[in-house]
Amino acid sequence: MTASAPMQTTDPAANQTPILACQDLHAGYGKKETLHGLDIVLRHGEVLVVLGHNGAGKTTAMRAIFGLNRPTQGTVRFDGKDITGRLPGDNVRDGIAFVPQGHGIFRRLNVRDNLELGAFAIKDRSAIPDNIRSIYDLFPILEERREQIAGTMSGGQQQMLAIGMALMHNPRVLILDEPSIGLAPNLVDRVMQAIRLVNQERGTSIIMVEQNVRAGLSIADRTAIVKTGSKVYDGSPEPLHDHVELMTYF
Repeated sequence: MTASAPMQTTDPAANQTPILACQDLHAGYGKKETLHGLDIVLRHGEVLVVLGHNGAGKTTAMRAIFGLNRPTQGTVRFDGKDITGRLPGDNVRDGIAFVPQGHGIFRRLNVRDNLELGAFAIKDRSAIPDNIRSIYDLFPILEERREQIAGTMSGGQQQMLAIGMALMHNPRVLILDEPSIGLAPNLVDRVMQAIRLVNQERGTSIIMVEQNVRAGLSIADRTAIVKTGSKVYDGSPEPLHDHVELMTYF
């Protein structure tokens, strides 16, 4: 196997229609293209962790999938439906949630107010209290801190709140961009455990960009590695625990 060719998988699930897929995706900022024909597939119920060096195009890919950056070429499909370039609000209403770098919370509001604002896409407002209850059941610390101003909580608690906000409309796909960024090492594992819990308890399909290789591999069902805007690995996370094997892709 070489670093220039994606790893082939024999997983039977690979033959099923993916819940999210991008094909030949090209995108960037202004005239600078940072994605050069990226292909990514997210299967139902899995955690896909996307690794790569700084500037590899990982964040650009997530933004293009969610509709924050319009692709210049290629397609994005959600459950078989073409959503290429669709507005983020429409994607949220259809069942896709995105948690950007830096938590994406309202730092001057308390925890409960943040969760209520996360429910903006819910048409039946009477469902909001039950949804908040479900978030508290998932992350008990948020119930304990429900009256606390969000910006005064620890980085790990803020990340859980950001994930909780994204879950308020019960998405089928959760996109996470660098959830461990800026966290103290002792908080990274807690956040990773919380992400895996969302996947296991809710069946949410998760695609996560992560710089912390160890943390990302610890919860990955499958791993993709992006290098200079293209995918160079797609397969089991197991071989990548070997430092020598991993370094062949960076």
